Formats: sequence, C-alpha cells, structure tokens
Amino acid sequence: MKRSTDVRVVRTQIALLESLEELLKTKKLSCITITELCSLAKINRNTFYYHYNNIFELLDEHKMIMIDDITSILEENKKLDRDSLIKLCKSIRRHPHFLNIIISPNCDLDFFNEIFKFATQITSISAEKTKKDLTPRDQLLCAYNNAGANEILRVWIMNGMKESPEEVADVIWEVSKRGVFTMLFPGERFN
Repeated sequence: MKRSTDVRVVRTQIALLESLEELLKTKKLSCITITELCSLAKINRNTFYYHYNNIFELLDEHKMIMIDDITSILEENKKLDRDSLIKLCKSIRRHPHFLNIIISPNCDLDFFNEIFKFATQITSISAEKTKKDLTPRDQLLCAYNNAGANEILRVWIMNGMKESPEEVADVIWEVSKRGVFTMLFPGERFN
C-alpha cells in the first residue's frame, strides 16, 4: 500500500493495524489468518490481497515507513540533541498501533530492535566526530546508552505513550548527558 494521503487507503491501513493489534492480544502472529484480520477490520480480503501477499508484508511496509521517518529526522538534524530526540519521539507517537503490535509478546518478529538500532549508529557517528576511532570502551558505552534509551521508548509505548514526546526526550537526554555522554565525551559540555 505504501505511504498514502488518500483517505480511503489511510483508513484501511489504520483498520488493519487496529485489528491486528486486537488479535495479538489473544493469538500469536503466526496463527492469525488474513480472513479473521479482514473480518475484524471490516475490509474485503480482495482489498488486502490487492496491496499485500500476507500479514508480514503489511508489517514490513510499516517498519519501512518508521525507518524512513527516523532516518529523515536524523539526516535533517545532522546531530543527536534534545530537539532531535523530541522530533523522534513525536514521530514514534504517530505510529501507536504498529508499535503496540511489534512490542506484543505474541508478535513473532523483532522489528522493535531492528527499527531502533539507528540509535546505536547515531551515537557512534556523534562519537566519531569528536574522536578519530571509537575504542572498545566507547563502543560499550554507546551500546549501554542506546539499550537504556530503547528501553525507555519500549516502556513509554507499553504504557500507552501518555507522557508527551518532550517529557520522554528529556528523560533520555538527561540520562544520556549526565551519565554515559560525560564518559564518552570528556571535557564536552551539554546543555
């Protein structure tokens, strides 16, 4: 289906994701049929098959949309700072059904870690700007920081994203700059 501004397409995508999210509350992803997904979403199976061959294609499409959103934010900002984190959190908040699907214990896929591996890459890129090479210690610090940031995002999503993107970005930023960042970038000052 790809990203669309056509209201009918957007409505269909939302209906499919909402229905899949609901079905995952009681069934494993691998046990959900297209017939029951379409029935709950109140869409014709032909409509589903016009756009997708299977449920995994539906999820893969939304994974790529999220990755594109994250990539464009990071490329636009060129650095990881509080404002970039706020933009990332706002982008994440625009995909509640997809995110609830991928963090569901009944989802057989590891899309969450695949999507958020970008945090590790960005922290490494930021570190490389101030140092020629990342030492093994620096790599460990980046991994630690990113695992914490990803877990904050996961808990935020699991709790229904009640806090504002600004609040979540502030938590990640404060923990990062007062903890791991001060060890990664000795002598640097963070605002």
